[in-house]
Amino acid sequence: MSDDRRMDGVIVRMDGVIVAAGPRVTPFTTTPYLIDMAPTLLTALDAPAGIKHTGSVLSNVVGSEASVKSQAVAGTVEIEPDEQTVSDTEADEMEEHLRGLGYLE
Repeated sequence: MSDDRRMDGVIVRMDGVIVAAGPRVTPFTTTPYLIDMAPTLLTALDAPAGIKHTGSVLSNVVGSEASVKSQAVAGTVEIEPDEQTVSDTEADEMEEHLRGLGYLE
């Protein structure tokens, strides 16, 4: 359990597998993280990102010259501080689903 992380009181499993093939794929010299997958996939698909991602592009998969294209976001959605976007029942169902998939303990 040394690679697990505690986030908001929940243990999140950090182990995973990345399988990639192609002319630019090289062995990883540093540990890739799940948070790096979105920017890497967007870059591989040459698709623009609507938001700034926390993760980094895995250059071992898409090449060292590749980067995420930024796209101006058409608009933002204002959410009132007291407005609940997910009901307690929905939150419980999502948590149980993630637990069943092995993401949570």
